[in-house]
Amino acid sequence: MSLLASTRVINRRALLAFISILVAVVSAAVFTMLVLQRQYLQSEAREELKTEMGLLGDLTTDALIRSDYEAAEALIVQWVHRHDYILHITATMPNGFVLADEKKDIAPQMPLEVTRPVVFNGKPLMTIHVVGDYSFAESGYSSIIVHVSIVLFVAIFILGLMLWWVLQRTAIRPLEKQIMAREANEYELMRRTVELEIIVKELDSFSYSISHDLRAPLRAIDGYGHALAEDYSDVLDDTAHDYIARIRSAAQRMGVLIDDLLTLSRMTRHEFKSTDVDMSSLAHDALDRLTLAEPWRSVETTVEGNVRAKGDSSLLGVVIDNIIQNAWKYTSTVDHPLIEFGSREQDGETIYFVRDNGVGFDMQYADKLFKPFQRLHSPNEFSGSGIGLATVARIIQRHGGKIWAEGEKGKGATFSFTLSPAIPSQARNAHEIKAK
Repeated sequence: MSLLASTRVINRRALLAFISILVAVVSAAVFTMLVLQRQYLQSEAREELKTEMGLLGDLTTDALIRSDYEAAEALIVQWVHRHDYILHITATMPNGFVLADEKKDIAPQMPLEVTRPVVFNGKPLMTIHVVGDYSFAESGYSSIIVHVSIVLFVAIFILGLMLWWVLQRTAIRPLEKQIMAREANEYELMRRTVELEIIVKELDSFSYSISHDLRAPLRAIDGYGHALAEDYSDVLDDTAHDYIARIRSAAQRMGVLIDDLLTLSRMTRHEFKSTDVDMSSLAHDALDRLTLAEPWRSVETTVEGNVRAKGDSSLLGVVIDNIIQNAWKYTSTVDHPLIEFGSREQDGETIYFVRDNGVGFDMQYADKLFKPFQRLHSPNEFSGSGIGLATVARIIQRHGGKIWAEGEKGKGATFSFTLSPAIPSQARNAHEIKAK
């Protein structure tokens, strides 16, 4: 479901929930009113029956004093038929004799029973028990409440329609337009990203094939130059030998550049696998390889223990190799070379660094360090192609981190970098595009 469709569903559900709450509140209020009304009417009816029984007792007192029981019974029977809401009266003498027992042939809908004694000068004359029906009193009031409830429910329905119309005009439609514009932008961005990925892959394939195609003629140039120097050494003078040496050196240097370009291309195509990486171990391995390659050099090294990171172990190995090789190379001209690897915490982020006391560099040219083929020293001073730090920068970028360098001419340099703990940017983008 798209964001627009889901937003519409959410808005409708929110409105229905609001209307349902109003209906529930009104229904609870109506139910409460009905219960309270029934209790009130029952109490009023009970009081009215007691009053009526008091009047009936007053009317029959004189006949009871005179022992005219027939007259008393007649008054009781007459009283029942004069009041519609009185359905049954039983009059019992103190000795248990039933003076009257008059009952209508009507079933009470809401029965109410009241018992009241008739007393004269403290002497009980009889006890009257009445069964009444007070449904007639409730029917009118209930009808009013039902009509009011219907009006309220209709008002709620109209209020819901008006509220939906207002929300549509003031909030929902503008929001839907924003969402539609956002989805269009996201689609366009996704389309361009896919196109860019295709172009990048084509460029990688192109550079890879070109690099392979260039290897053969370069090998031929170097091979024929070597054969020319050997087979015609007696014929060629020193100047010709110098020219041949320059040709071979240029061809070999071009071969190194091609190898570095292939390495840079592979860093882009490498499948990213995030694991827990022992950075200290990678630094030790890099220094051991350099020491084995140049055993005559005495370099003081310091590696902080148990420095760990989250990332691709092979790619981070290339990062550590290149930065430490860089430090090893540029400390070759100092008397007491020092290379240090470690980490520090800053603003909740881990910063990894490689520090040396080599030749350093001018900070005004620091932005050129991580660009391909950009070098701050001539090949006569220090060898290299200018691809190593560009490869490092691309790997750090794939890890969602950043890299920078600080240095001073003649006082060494420090290369620092960070790694994002989340999924790398390229991997995350590829995953999102694949999901869509």
